[in-house]
Amino acid sequence: MKALPLERMEMKNFAALAFAVAVASVAVFAASRFMRAKSPAKGSRLVKAVAASRPILPGKGAIEAEWLKPRLVDVDSLPVTAIPWQERNRVLGQTPSRTIPEGDYVLLGDIAGAEIILSGTVPEGEWAVPVSFADSSLARFLQPGDEIAILASASVRETVESLDATEAAAERREDSTSVLFPCVRILDIGEGDGIRRDGGRAKAVTVIVALSPREAATLVAAERLMDLYPALRRSGDASSMKRRDVGVVDESTFRSLRSGLAPVDLGEGGR
Repeated sequence: MKALPLERMEMKNFAALAFAVAVASVAVFAASRFMRAKSPAKGSRLVKAVAASRPILPGKGAIEAEWLKPRLVDVDSLPVTAIPWQERNRVLGQTPSRTIPEGDYVLLGDIAGAEIILSGTVPEGEWAVPVSFADSSLARFLQPGDEIAILASASVRETVESLDATEAAAERREDSTSVLFPCVRILDIGEGDGIRRDGGRAKAVTVIVALSPREAATLVAAERLMDLYPALRRSGDASSMKRRDVGVVDESTFRSLRSGLAPVDLGEGGR
């Protein structure tokens, strides 16, 4: 066999080494991507809650241990009436009051006769405050554990003094709508047991929400002075968490809608 020149052997060894380094780099990169995907987000606090390992149907007997499984979730996205996994014995042998799909949380309100203590659902450092909305259309669909934004619509009246002392001061009214609180979690609604029983009737609905003491005082004052409306959020949505993300809607908003638009002339033909 003809021997390879020394230079060619060195080149082949260098190429093989370079290829091995490249493969190893790709493997390390892929592994790091996989580990990042599996690792929880920075600052997240994961807890285990009780969930259904199979569909749980009312009237099909008491809940058994194999019907339950732990569900890992960030504590900020956990429904307020969810049951910690370490307390799963609270639901064993109990009768479900609704159909619980596979993988869904088993909530205290899902268990017939389960006692819900409101104070136990209030997060540390927050207060539970009742709020009623001016329009109950959406409020009738809200459930404990939902996250909502609270919008406030107000009319501010201002007295404008006339330059002519003989004329009376004029009153100017400014209407505006803005976000009061961008993200509030509902603790309870209905009869205080986590279950809605309004029968779908359109009526005023009182919702219990959790807020910091300062925000709670603001909400109480706002309810006396403004019309409040709820906007349902996607649970755990981290977007639009500041009031300035939405801004304010006032008369200038509607004037800008007409800016640059030509008037519509239907002519004599009507339609």
